[in-house]
Amino acid sequence: TRGGRVPGRGPSVAGLGLSCPRHWPGEPLTPALGLSPEVTSDRIPPIIRRGPANQTLAVDATAQLPCHVTGNPLPSIQWLKDEQQVVGRDPRVSLLDNGTLQITNVQVMDSGLYVCVAASSTGETTWSGALAVQETGADLQVQLSEPGPLPGPPSAPLVTDVTKNSVTLGWKPSPQRGGAAATTYIIEAFSQSAGSTWQTVAENVRVEKHTVSGLNPNTIYLFLIRAANAYGLSDPSPVSEPVRTQGEAARARGGAST
Repeated sequence: TRGGRVPGRGPSVAGLGLSCPRHWPGEPLTPALGLSPEVTSDRIPPIIRRGPANQTLAVDATAQLPCHVTGNPLPSIQWLKDEQQVVGRDPRVSLLDNGTLQITNVQVMDSGLYVCVAASSTGETTWSGALAVQETGADLQVQLSEPGPLPGPPSAPLVTDVTKNSVTLGWKPSPQRGGAAATTYIIEAFSQSAGSTWQTVAENVRVEKHTVSGLNPNTIYLFLIRAANAYGLSDPSPVSEPVRTQGEAARARGGAST
């Protein structure tokens, strides 16, 4: 089934003015060290490689809100503002071939939270960003979005330890030479048992190793990592191998053998 549409923002990445896929509401997470053939690439929800960031523009400028997606099958893209579709309602608003929402001659009334919804038969993923449009004037500080260098995508995460309720992941920084350094990482996870969407399960991770806790026993997960710096988020890492957390029986046997 398709994941529920999220017209609101995901968990904010501190200091970046970005919103990412949201947390599972109160639901613990879960993975395991063995490859699981039950999850295949054609059952993974769409991945938003790059989504919109918060930006402030002057009246009559042109706004471009990116939403670059991957997935099999190729996802469709919708843009929402105040839970309403925005493309087709105003000739100034158009959807570019790469998924970017373009608004020409922006006006104050265009201010608001814009949500990119990438959907396919495998699920739905959302990413939101706020647009603020200000009248020009001597007292107004308009921060035109001058994109800075973003980090490259990290390596695919590898599972180094797994228990009934946690999984430890390790990865490497981007091998791209000359790219910006990462200051923190975020971790996203997908489990079919928890819904048809990617969820942010850790933020502000400062080293290339992290234990995701609060997971469900005997549940299959996939993970990906994004690097972050002051200018935003990298493209995602390759997706991890499917992993399953230990079940209750495995834990009981492990306890008995010690």
